[in-house]
Amino acid sequence: MFTALLATSAHLGSHAQPAAEPLAVPAHNSPSLRTAPPMPPFAEADLERARTLLRGIVADDPELASAAYLPRPAFALIKGVANPDTIYDRLMREFHADVHALHADVPADARFERLEFSRRRSWVVVREEANRLPYWSARRNQLIYSTEVNGRRVERAIEVRTLITWDDAWYVTHLREFH
Repeated sequence: MFTALLATSAHLGSHAQPAAEPLAVPAHNSPSLRTAPPMPPFAEADLERARTLLRGIVADDPELASAAYLPRPAFALIKGVANPDTIYDRLMREFHADVHALHADVPADARFERLEFSRRRSWVVVREEANRLPYWSARRNQLIYSTEVNGRRVERAIEVRTLITWDDAWYVTHLREFH
């Protein structure tokens, strides 16, 4: 098993950087995989992260929304670059800007309905996107919410540009178009 020593928190979803402890690469992201494992469906934890993402957008709170973002320790293991923190920080700044931009378009009464995969799903092999670990990627997904319009609930969608897997969990890496 491939293990790395990285700064992690007790909960992988946190973006805090406490003391270093080992983070094992899950079997679904093993660099020795020669064929793709089955693509995981959305689990309840993925849907809860999507709900939190929507709450963060509605509240104009990128820190809250970032619970849906791929955690830094996982990103650092996945990326095959000299300084993944520099890239992560840039992507996180873009994510925060995207949350602020979406806040202007999403009504305050937005209620999470569901998260839908697009048909643009693929297994990303080692070295395909400057990565040293493989993962599932789903592009142009839809976070469906409802809002009241003229006295009735109607559904609207937010495109979630890129979701990728860490183990069998799905995380945002790009909320809107990558710049």
